[in-house]
Amino acid sequence: MRVRRVIVGIVLAVLTLSVGQDAGATPPKRRTHTVVMEGTRFQPETISAKPGDTIVWVNKDLFPHSATSAAGKFDSSVIAVGASWKFTAKTKGDFDYTCIFHPTMKGRLRVQ
Repeated sequence: MRVRRVIVGIVLAVLTLSVGQDAGATPPKRRTHTVVMEGTRFQPETISAKPGDTIVWVNKDLFPHSATSAAGKFDSSVIAVGASWKFTAKTKGDFDYTCIFHPTMKGRLRVQ
């Protein structure tokens, strides 16, 4: 009987400690970053984000665009005039991208 009480006490202590640690942990803040497509440019051209952050490309230009990663990490397909597209960064690294319709439009997503 005494052994059972000791085991139950240990289990309760471990559970209390783990709940206390989780309760005090601060989840990382997620941010949303905006890239505007206007004047046949990505503005800003380079954007820095952290894993879990969301990047939104907003097309304020007179014609469709895309945000297409050179490494195949993301592809918005067509972003119509007045529309937007979201991507959540998961992997750290530098990701160059372009517009498939306008190859001179270049940008970089830096996930740190």
